[in-house]
Amino acid sequence: MRGSSPLTELRRGPVATLYSGQSGAVAVKVFPGRFDRRTLAAAERVRRRLATAPAGTPVLPVDSIDLLDDGRHALRMELCGGSLATLVAASGPLAVADVVALGRALSGALAVAHGLGIPHGGVNPNNVLFRAPRQPLLADFGVALRQAFPRDPVHLIEFVPPEALRTDSVDERTDLYGLGAVLHFALTGHPPHPGRLGEQPGERVLRVLGSPVPAINRDGVPVELSTVVARMLAADPAHRPPGVAAVAQQFAAMSSAPAEPVPAPMPVPAPPPVAVLPKSNPYRVAGEAPEESTTDSPSKIFPEPDVAPRGARPPSRRPLVAAAVGMVVLVAVVLVLVLRSGTDELATTPRPVPPVPSAPAVPGPAASARLDLAEPEDLGDRIVLNWSSDRPLDFAVVIAGDGESKPNRVLLAQRNHTMRVPVDPVRRYCFLVQGTDQEKVYESQYRSVRGAVCRE
Repeated sequence: MRGSSPLTELRRGPVATLYSGQSGAVAVKVFPGRFDRRTLAAAERVRRRLATAPAGTPVLPVDSIDLLDDGRHALRMELCGGSLATLVAASGPLAVADVVALGRALSGALAVAHGLGIPHGGVNPNNVLFRAPRQPLLADFGVALRQAFPRDPVHLIEFVPPEALRTDSVDERTDLYGLGAVLHFALTGHPPHPGRLGEQPGERVLRVLGSPVPAINRDGVPVELSTVVARMLAADPAHRPPGVAAVAQQFAAMSSAPAEPVPAPMPVPAPPPVAVLPKSNPYRVAGEAPEESTTDSPSKIFPEPDVAPRGARPPSRRPLVAAAVGMVVLVAVVLVLVLRSGTDELATTPRPVPPVPSAPAVPGPAASARLDLAEPEDLGDRIVLNWSSDRPLDFAVVIAGDGESKPNRVLLAQRNHTMRVPVDPVRRYCFLVQGTDQEKVYESQYRSVRGAVCRE
């Protein structure tokens, strides 16, 4: 896009920044850097394959991949009118008929993409957009771009399946979970594992990993709709439907007529400010900045139509409680980590996390896992850590720097038993390894380098 006219910034997302073109009908999603050769080739391959999708497929295509004058890459596409996230935030859950139509459209889009060998890798309400003629579209296909420009690992954690949190795997089954989570959100107005006021971040992560999704509790929802959504949200991928094409057939069967598109957007006043915890608590309960999406306004809604499914009562439309839809940030994925912060001493031990009430009871007393951290190896600008355990666990490394005023750093290690940690070559550090089996959290002894004094 060298030599092009200036762009107008619309909003900044967790990775990219969204601009509108001079005509006002074009969205330009600008990434923070230049794509390397492999990423560019993968993104172009996805773009070309999706361009071959049959006409009418509800997918937002990327028109071109442009190189800006400043060396950054950008995706050029159509500018849409709103996202499912902004819709639900402004007007509450969708009508059941709209959710059926939405499920039919999105499952059809994923079925076509999977047939072309393209998993989405990030299905969530911010990637469900609406075109002006009342058409839902699935946007932001691109596993390679997500890998090249990683974001906070807990961003939109509620829409990520447990196996992807543990292994970063992305395939058709993870897209099924994402679709189920999006439809659950559209039906209820909150994610499958909604936040609880005052809940610590680690407790919420443990619920996402180890607790089943609560049943949909809303009058007028047909059993077949709640059942297919629940199956897609199964924690075990083997218990999900066999493929998204089968899900598309189920949604087609639920429609007594051709799917009605979601109504067109209309402007409404901006929603009230989100609620946050007192400043003494560093974890936000509501209102995480939404993922970047190719929409022109967050204050557009799509009103409920007058037609409801046969035999169903019109659902109530209550505003969302901010704390029920917010995303919790500053927490390590997989592990229950609630860390003390902001002191002159080295804090390496989190507060204990109470057990999740919904977790199934294990007969007999469970033996504690042994987790041993060896003496760190100091290589100057990095520290090599090695640890062992007597059972399979998911691990994270807690790092406390002497004199740092920021909260402790936490690095996800998944199921590895070694890690190289980048550090300041002259600062003193303490390290701790934590592990979880999704029922309980274990931790090693702390280890220090360069004479740091570690205090629990």
